[in-house]
Amino acid sequence: MPEATAFVRDDMGDDAIIVSTQQGADGLSCRVTAAIEEEAEIGATVISEDEAEQPPEDDAPFSVDDPIPFLRQVLTAHGLPQHLVDLLLRAASAVDNSDPGLALAAAIDEHISFRPIEVSDIEAPIVLVGVPGAGKTITAAKLAAAAKLKGLRVGVVTADAKRAGGIEQLKAFTTILDIDLIAVANAEELQPHILTLQDADVVIVDTAGVNPFDDDDMRYVMNISEVLGGEPILVLPAGGDAMESADIAAAFNGIGSERMIVTRLNMTRRLGGILAGALAGRLAIANASINPRVADGLNTLNPVSLARLIVPSEPHEDDRQTRAAQ
Repeated sequence: MPEATAFVRDDMGDDAIIVSTQQGADGLSCRVTAAIEEEAEIGATVISEDEAEQPPEDDAPFSVDDPIPFLRQVLTAHGLPQHLVDLLLRAASAVDNSDPGLALAAAIDEHISFRPIEVSDIEAPIVLVGVPGAGKTITAAKLAAAAKLKGLRVGVVTADAKRAGGIEQLKAFTTILDIDLIAVANAEELQPHILTLQDADVVIVDTAGVNPFDDDDMRYVMNISEVLGGEPILVLPAGGDAMESADIAAAFNGIGSERMIVTRLNMTRRLGGILAGALAGRLAIANASINPRVADGLNTLNPVSLARLIVPSEPHEDDRQTRAAQ
């Protein structure tokens, strides 16, 4: 294995990133998969500097003779574990399409569901749950702003009393939106406010970040959701380790989460965590947060838009935030 890794460095340079290493079943051979983070190189297709500076000639789909090997490279580079790569590629191989993005979109459509949040149709309170720093507070502010702009009566609760400044951050947003913020520490403190919240058209709850592998932490968010009869929705930051994201998603699925909102798409290059969270964590994708600006709200994703974020639509890589917003 050290010799193979050294060969990769010699062949691809010191900037090569080792994506995975596998020992052969015979104990003698090995396989090293590596990638280079260069905008002028996509998969195995090398583009010269002059070509990279030229804009695409047209908007024709990016096609290859056989999209499956190309997709394997792309998905592996995004950090998706091989068993999930194989799952998507089996579905993609059944599609007669030379556009890798559309082939992947068909595979995503088969295995991942998309259930966006429509603020006008919210029936149960939305309880935002997740690990610390996932972006729950900004997400709560975006949902509250969207509902307020629709002319709906909005109730906002923060149970983020643990984090320094957690209540103050959300209060800054609700004050601008002219919404009274209810601050509690746990489900018991929420009880006196239930009648008030029942008068609201939309109720949004921002919970404290928790350890998904700690029973007491998970019981805290589960109790808040149960007291309100709410829907716990996982807020999952993009860019995390794929299997870690899958474990986090599965843990929250175990306490009733069926959907997730993806955050930090504007600062993430590897999206294997999103796919792993949805596939292995058995969660539908609700919405995505492209940037931290509350006024921009949440974006919706579908199989094609998610596939286009993962696979370049052309050999010229577009700006991720622009493509995500589109």
